[in-house]
Amino acid sequence: MSRSILKQSSKIGFFALISRFIAFIREWLLIQFLSVGDTSDIFFTAFRIPNTMRKIFAEGALSSILVPAFINAQHKEGQKGLHKLTTGALVIIETIIFAICVTVFCLSTNVIATIAPGFSPEKVERTAYYLKILMSFILFISSGAIFASALQSQRKFFIPAIAPSILNVVYVASLCICLYFQLSVTVFCYFMIMTSIVFLLLHLVAYFKQGYTLDRPDQQTSKEMRTIIFQLIPCIVSVGITEINHFINTGFASYLTSGSMTLLRSSFQFVNIPVGIITASLVTVLLPHFSKLHLEQPKDLVDHLFEAIKFIIWTTMPICFLLYLFSQHIFETLFMGDAQALSKIHLAQSIFTAYLVGLLSFSLNKIFLSIFYALRLTIIPMIASIIAIGINYFLNQELIQNYGAAGIALASSIAAISQTLFLTIFLSKYLHLNWSASKWFDFFARYLVQLTLCCTVLWTLYNAGYFLIGSLNFNINLHVITVSQQTFLHGFGVWFWAGPLSLGYLGLLYVTRKYFKISLTYFDH
Repeated sequence: MSRSILKQSSKIGFFALISRFIAFIREWLLIQFLSVGDTSDIFFTAFRIPNTMRKIFAEGALSSILVPAFINAQHKEGQKGLHKLTTGALVIIETIIFAICVTVFCLSTNVIATIAPGFSPEKVERTAYYLKILMSFILFISSGAIFASALQSQRKFFIPAIAPSILNVVYVASLCICLYFQLSVTVFCYFMIMTSIVFLLLHLVAYFKQGYTLDRPDQQTSKEMRTIIFQLIPCIVSVGITEINHFINTGFASYLTSGSMTLLRSSFQFVNIPVGIITASLVTVLLPHFSKLHLEQPKDLVDHLFEAIKFIIWTTMPICFLLYLFSQHIFETLFMGDAQALSKIHLAQSIFTAYLVGLLSFSLNKIFLSIFYALRLTIIPMIASIIAIGINYFLNQELIQNYGAAGIALASSIAAISQTLFLTIFLSKYLHLNWSASKWFDFFARYLVQLTLCCTVLWTLYNAGYFLIGSLNFNINLHVITVSQQTFLHGFGVWFWAGPLSLGYLGLLYVTRKYFKISLTYFDH
C-alpha cells in the first residue's frame, strides 16, 4: 500500500511540478506587467481576499472536510450517497460563498482600509475597484473544488491534479496578451475571472464523464451537511492559518516601503514550492487513505503517520538547503528585465531566507491536519492555529521594527513552528502515540550524517563551478542577446549548470540512502 501511495502522489506531484514551472513563468510575467511597486501592491492586495478564499474553500478547509464526508456517505449509501452529498454541498456552500462575495463587494472600500491600513485613500479606492471585479473568481473556483473533492474521494486524481497546470497556462496566456497589447490591469482582472470559469468546467465535465450524477438531497444529506458546516468553521481557522497570517502580514507591510507586500508574496510563493509539489500531493492521497483506515483499520493509523512524517522530513530538508543556496539566483531570474525589481533583490533574499526557517513546519502541519480531518476532528487544530496566529501577530509587532519585511516573514515561520509543536502534543495525547525514542534518534542520526555529507558535496561543487565560470572571459553576440560569463553567473544561464547540479545532489541523496540504512517504506515496500 505504501508503494501505491507514493505512486499516486508522484503522479500528482509531477503535474504539480509542471504547474510550478508554469507558475514561475507567470510570476516573471507578473513582474514585467506590474513591476515591484504601488501597482503590484494594489493588485496583489485586491487579489488577496478571493485568493485566500480559494485556498480555504478550494484547496484547504473545504476539501479537507468534504473528502472524508464523501467517503463516509458512500460507505453508508453507496454511489447514491455521494451524488446526493455533492448536490447538497453545491447548493449550501455556494450560497454561503455567494453571500460572502456580495458582502465584500458592497463593503470593498472598508475591507481594503481594514486589511491595508497603511494605504493612502487613493490606493484604497483603486484596490477596492479591482476587488469588486475579482470577487466572483471564488464562486467558480469553489464550485469546481466541490466536484474535485468528490473525484478525489473516489481516487480519481487526474483532473484535480492537472487542473492547476491548465489554470496557470490560461493565466500565462492572459498575461502575454495584456503585455503584448499593453492592456490595463482592469482587463487582466477580467481574464482572471475567465481562468476560474475554465477551472469549473474542467471538473464539471470530469465528474459527469466518470458516470457520477447529481441526486436530490434528502434528510440524511441535510444531517451530513450540518456536520460539514459545523466542522468547516474551525477548519477554516486551522487550514487557513497561513492565509490569516498573510492578512496580518499585509496589514503590517502596508506601512513599509513600496513593493514590500509584493516581495513578501513572491518570496512565500517560492518557499511554498516543495510544500505544493511534495506535501500537498502526498496529502491529497493520504486524506482519503487515512479516512478509510479510520473506518476499517484504525490501529494502522499511527504507523502510517510515522512513515509520512519521516518521508516529509527526508524530502523537505535537502530542498530547503537548495533554495537557500540558490536564493539570489532565483530572484535575479524572476526580476530579470525590470530595473526597479532588480534593485530589491537583497531585500527579497532576506525575506525568502526568513520564510525558509519555517519550511519544514509548513509541510508537517499539512500532514498533521490531514490526520485530524480524516478523524473528523476540527476543534483541536483550530485551538493550535489560534495560538499560532496570536504568536504571529505579537512577533510582527516586535520584529518589524528592526527587520522590516524580513521580520514579518520570520514571524510567520516561528508561528508555523509553534503550530507544529502544539499539533504534535495534541495528536500524541489523542492517538496515544507510543513511538520509540530510539527509532526517532536512529533515523535522525543517520539522516543528519547523510544530509551533511551530501550538502557539503553540493556546496563544494557549486562554489567550484561558480569560480570556474567567473574566471572565464567571454562575450558572444548572438544578435538577439549577448552571452557572457555574467549570463551564467547572474542571469538565466545559471540554471544550465546549477539545474543538473541540483538534480545530481537529489539523486545522490536517494542513492546513498541505503548505505546509511535509512528506512522509508514509501520507497522500500
